[in-house]
Amino acid sequence: MNSILVVAKVQETFRTLHSCFQSQYKVAKASDKNSALDMLKKRRYDFIFFDLEILKESVSGNDYKTALQPFWHLFPTIEIIIMSSQEMIREAMTAIKAGASDFLTYPINPEELRYLVESIHKSKIMHSELDYLREQFWQPDALDIIKTKNLVMQKVFDKIRAVAPTKSTVLLTGETGTGKVDMRKEHSLELIEEN
Repeated sequence: MNSILVVAKVQETFRTLHSCFQSQYKVAKASDKNSALDMLKKRRYDFIFFDLEILKESVSGNDYKTALQPFWHLFPTIEIIIMSSQEMIREAMTAIKAGASDFLTYPINPEELRYLVESIHKSKIMHSELDYLREQFWQPDALDIIKTKNLVMQKVFDKIRAVAPTKSTVLLTGETGTGKVDMRKEHSLELIEEN
């Protein structure tokens, strides 16, 4: 069964999350960052809902990345959602820029909560499928699909293979219908088609 960890001091926050997900997720509660880390060492959680006030206690300045890093160190794929008041939305956005998945504002709306978790879950599945397909595409047996006798196209594919593992943006230009490719690989390669 999937698991959610709620790091919040207000019992109502835990009750809301528990009532929304009790049939799909095991929902646990921690009252501070250290107890959350201890719980994470014993069990894998898919999502952590983190009260911004609690997270802020362990942050010097606006260094949310350092505060969140221990969680990713234990489970790199864990999704961290920040919960904050309306007044602290800028702080929540800073935490997202530091790597948190998303944020919710108090009072927590159950419909918004379900939508957010469902969206993140679908996005994770899509990215894992996309990564799998990209890996498969460049396997030797899959290269038969893109075989060409045209020397110019062979050079194009060689260049694509050379930059694919790097963090680069590649611009392909040419007339419509000439076989340009629009493939986007998050954090690795972005090919943009220009007509």
